[in-house]
Amino acid sequence: NKFNLLSSHVEYQLEHIRPLFSRVIFISNSVLSDEVQAKLQGRGLIDDFIQRENQGFDFAAWRDGMTFLGDGTMQQYDSLTLMNDTCFGPLWDLESYYQRFETDDTVDFWGMTNFRSNSQFKEHVQSYYLSFSKKVFSSAAFKDFWQNVQN
Repeated sequence: NKFNLLSSHVEYQLEHIRPLFSRVIFISNSVLSDEVQAKLQGRGLIDDFIQRENQGFDFAAWRDGMTFLGDGTMQQYDSLTLMNDTCFGPLWDLESYYQRFETDDTVDFWGMTNFRSNSQFKEHVQSYYLSFSKKVFSSAAFKDFWQNVQN
């Protein structure tokens, strides 16, 4: 938030996604007050808070989050979801999507929106909401990609 405030839609997102995850790391490129951080943690909406400079877009922030966790800690989890706050929602319960994803060994990752190819871009899963299986985030290719994300 360019005014260094927590937008109400972000609180809404956190309230609705929190039941899906055993750990939520909130990464802010805005300078949020200690009171806001304490409020989020006190309400149980987040487990960890990372304050960082606004550089490197979403991918650099997610890189910093994975660095914060460390590979050993990441290996304790079944999946890894990356989400930014440029979307509003969720508009429906996501639990069934996660249940299906985490029980289907043929699905390595999924995202909220598939972008259909056009004259400028190939078909791709948009990056604002991505979820990866342990198989993916444990792979050397995944680790190499994130370690090489530049600001």
